[in-house]
Amino acid sequence: MARPVSADDHGPACLILAAAATLAVLALGTGSLGLAAAGAALALLTARIAWQDLTDFTIPDGATLALAILGLAWRVAAASEAGEELSAELALVALDGLLCGGALLVLREAYFRRRGHDGIGLGDVKLAAAGGLLVGTGGFAWCLFGASFLGILLLVGRRALATQGGTPEPRLAFGAVLAPALALGWLVAAIPAG
Repeated sequence: MARPVSADDHGPACLILAAAATLAVLALGTGSLGLAAAGAALALLTARIAWQDLTDFTIPDGATLALAILGLAWRVAAASEAGEELSAELALVALDGLLCGGALLVLREAYFRRRGHDGIGLGDVKLAAAGGLLVGTGGFAWCLFGASFLGILLLVGRRALATQGGTPEPRLAFGAVLAPALALGWLVAAIPAG
């Protein structure tokens, strides 16, 4: 049997990727070149998060931190290009991370108190906080809605397929649907209209 991949196996590579994309965004701005650099890095980080979560129901801290760094860099570059005050934008970004991560933490604790076991992992909470940095609170709400809807469809589909004779997996690797939803939400917001 193959050794399971631990959540930190590719952490340094994810952080190096985020650092390179951050430098590209800060140097190139949020135009097409910066968008391409950030989008490529985000696609790789999203794939890493989804793969790990599907493999063993864990979300890698290194990839989550890298996603947060990339989100912070993008928001700082966008605010700088818009002529907004950097300290105000940093405060808003921090608030977005706290609200999004805090919302899932409250939901996690409420579920635990009601059911007696975890329904949402701490990795999902950390991913939500990173998602808040990436897409903001409003964007996160839409991404969370989309990921939740897709998750429900996946669970219903899995249950329908299991009627053939097996027991369906009762758990859902939520990070595997939330991370792509965050990437899509970022892309929709980052591409200029017109």
